[in-house]
Amino acid sequence: MNEKERTDLTDLTEFLFPDRVTDQVVLNELLNTASTAERIGRFKYREKEKTKDLCLQIHKDKILAYCNNTPDSPPCVLKNREETESFCLELFECERAMEPFAHGIPALLMSKKRFEELKKGSDSSTVHRLSECLAAETGDDVHSNHLAQVMKCFDAEGELRLCISSENGWKFQYASFISDHSSGWLLRMSSDPSQDWIVALPISKAQLCGSVAEWVFHSSSFPSPQ
Repeated sequence: MNEKERTDLTDLTEFLFPDRVTDQVVLNELLNTASTAERIGRFKYREKEKTKDLCLQIHKDKILAYCNNTPDSPPCVLKNREETESFCLELFECERAMEPFAHGIPALLMSKKRFEELKKGSDSSTVHRLSECLAAETGDDVHSNHLAQVMKCFDAEGELRLCISSENGWKFQYASFISDHSSGWLLRMSSDPSQDWIVALPISKAQLCGSVAEWVFHSSSFPSPQ
């Protein structure tokens, strides 16, 4: 392994596993096959008391699904699109059929630091106060109110770390997801901690499942503001 490959592998490891608590067996298995992968995604999802933490490796001839919570289990091989879609539905506890993401819907842009401050204090705040604070940042009263309602009462959340191999090394994309019983939001932000922005996009779990499946097969199709 040359110096560039070692650097690429270090960057990939630090992005995928910033918590550094992943079982070493799982980590070694993932990294042993990472060099031949076209894309790698880590998906964490929590709903009520259930938490899932998985990695997908997309190779030219196969898709490998690793469960980070069960280091002794071999990776599952997803053989076709139907199995991949079923995997995504199960991952995000989605009982509905997948839906395409509705491009062109309004997106909210604001400071990531300010958003995290509001989210952290949401337990002690009212929906009305959250909505006012969000609207002051985004300039959108209606959609800020919708986001405030989910922030106040969300019962599910997730994290998506997406990696795409290129000639210049790995390119990274990061997003998180929150939802309540009726709606959800995808929160896109830079993987560079020095960039202070966040874009919030309304999205259902069915649309999230469809978007992840599409990303597996077509990396450029993950939802982003238009």
